[in-house]
Amino acid sequence: MRASVWTDGRDTPEEGPVPETLRAEAERRRRLLEEAVAELHPAALEEFCAEGSVTVPTLVAALRDLTRSGDGVVVLCGSAYRNRGVEPLLDAVVAYLPSPLDVPAVRGTRDGAERERAADPRAPFTALVFKVSATGTGRLTYLRVYSGTVGKGETVWESGAGRVERIGRILRVQADRHAPLERAVAGDIVAVVGLKSARAGSTLTAPGSPLVLEPPTVAEPVVSVAVEAGGTTEADRLMPALARLAEEDPSLVVRTDPVTGQTVLSGLGELHLEVAVEKIRRAHGLEIRVGRPRVAYLETVVRGVSGLVHRHVKQDGGAGQFAHVVIDVEPLEAGRDTPGDVADDGAARFAFRSAVVGGRVPQEYVRAVEAGCRDALAEGPLGGNPVTGVRVVLTDGSTHPKDSSEMAFRTAGRNGLREALRACSMVLLEPVVDLTVTVPDDAVGAVLGDLAARRGQVSGSVPRAGAVVISAVVPLAELFGYATRLRSRTRGRGVFTTRPAGHAPASGTAPHGTPMR
Repeated sequence: MRASVWTDGRDTPEEGPVPETLRAEAERRRRLLEEAVAELHPAALEEFCAEGSVTVPTLVAALRDLTRSGDGVVVLCGSAYRNRGVEPLLDAVVAYLPSPLDVPAVRGTRDGAERERAADPRAPFTALVFKVSATGTGRLTYLRVYSGTVGKGETVWESGAGRVERIGRILRVQADRHAPLERAVAGDIVAVVGLKSARAGSTLTAPGSPLVLEPPTVAEPVVSVAVEAGGTTEADRLMPALARLAEEDPSLVVRTDPVTGQTVLSGLGELHLEVAVEKIRRAHGLEIRVGRPRVAYLETVVRGVSGLVHRHVKQDGGAGQFAHVVIDVEPLEAGRDTPGDVADDGAARFAFRSAVVGGRVPQEYVRAVEAGCRDALAEGPLGGNPVTGVRVVLTDGSTHPKDSSEMAFRTAGRNGLREALRACSMVLLEPVVDLTVTVPDDAVGAVLGDLAARRGQVSGSVPRAGAVVISAVVPLAELFGYATRLRSRTRGRGVFTTRPAGHAPASGTAPHGTPMR
């Protein structure tokens, strides 16, 4: 029941009582807050029933408990652009979010067994690297210390590279200001200088007490653009700049297209790539030309083939090559437990099994056939896209006493699966996203029509205080330029968020051909 007033020219607010013009509304909303908290927290309910209200200490303690348990979320308002509401936000972080002592001990693995490390400065040092930043003055490695203590000049064990590294300096980072520290203890979030090989997700520990913490998951990139330097003098500087950017952000992938020779930058979305390119332009002073964004398509099997026979016979003097395989190819059912499956968007994408009896194909050759099949999955028959959702069964085969080898059977597996995929009924998969759009009531029709034109499937709409929240699943390729279109249709009042939702069959796709649209 206090008012914070920010005036032009001042970065800090003036605290005072709630103005008379807002007091009635503030009291009404305070009552709603007390009732909501009392419904979820026993101590607040007891005080509310006894006194008819909830005091500030009880309210703060209840909100902290509800936030820690996940039963409540504290919401604050403000504008980071205008520096409004920053102080109340930081106060709320201290008041409501758990401290390192309030959360369970961190869990990691050591020699295949799960171990715990408590948030105790006297425990062995354990920290997780969550960000790497390459600055003009050196390489900053940001880490969260979960247990123990580390000082500048000490050595640590880096799990990712399996080597000992030395910490040169420890810094407490506040925006662009760096304050030197002598030591970092459990619960600290600091940046260190001197680590050469640590990457985001690496675990740092005391050399005598190694432990591997679970790294943060990195989503697979789904959008790609071709980038090239604006001039020949800048070409040599572009690749180091891209490599440094990918090191800082593991969700960015840089590769060279083997067919076109272009440098391809892949990320999680159109805005993600725009920010990355702009960062290179500003940080390195490079002029970069960017091609049109492309999405990462996949191919999968709809109807398989059985009993496909492939013989690999090559005789060009000396020892020859002979491999004979018979394979079945079928769609891989989601959720079916098959050892050796490879994960893709949470689902199994490839499985291989041998059903050969009588030792007609030795086990070492079976492994070679599987490796060849994995090679064949890199390029599908529809458009050279990776193939997913395939089960291959090796049913029969034969060998030659002199000419058979692992290389011959790997080649047979690769070429045999390629031949089988051309005979299968295939379909193209395109990345889709869960889209949430918040628009004013008077713009709902225009937005829905635009989503339908973008092949979006609307799953629901919820009215909310003069606006409507629309949920839909939309192909990622159709969202390029959507921010501009949404602003024009809602006169700047619409906002949207997206979240990757895997892949789905591309509409307008022929079973044996490329997309028809």
